[in-house]
Amino acid sequence: MSGNLSFTLKTIPSMLRVTGGREIPFARAILSLHNAGGSAVSGVVPHATLSEERGLVHDATEALKRAMPADSIPSGEELTWDLYDLILAAHPGVASKVHLWGYKAALNWWIDFSAWAEYREEGTASPVKTGISRWKLCWSPAEPSAERIELSIEAL
Repeated sequence: MSGNLSFTLKTIPSMLRVTGGREIPFARAILSLHNAGGSAVSGVVPHATLSEERGLVHDATEALKRAMPADSIPSGEELTWDLYDLILAAHPGVASKVHLWGYKAALNWWIDFSAWAEYREEGTASPVKTGISRWKLCWSPAEPSAERIELSIEAL
């Protein structure tokens, strides 16, 4: 049964350190993999892909795995990832733009993001795969000065 694990993506308010040590309000996208089943799952292997403006697709699986605290999820618990950090770790093009020009280089670009996972249910040997969850997201300035960043998320 593949109903135990599911991905969600939500926006949370946060701060982002910018040039000069200042911090600005920044909406973060938090990816969660929740175990709604009645027992723990193990051998969790998350997978993800992302592309910028429908460009070249990048595999973000290794970046997801590096940020995982464990490969199991107890019943009712979840694993979470900060998608902004994940994109910087998985997409060399976005990371280099942000390194050169700062956070403003990541604004107003639509990012297509897909995630799925494989796992083992308690007492079974064969892996189960979740469905593929897809979103489109875009960070944009809330005001002309770009001193407050909002996030748009569309489920696909």
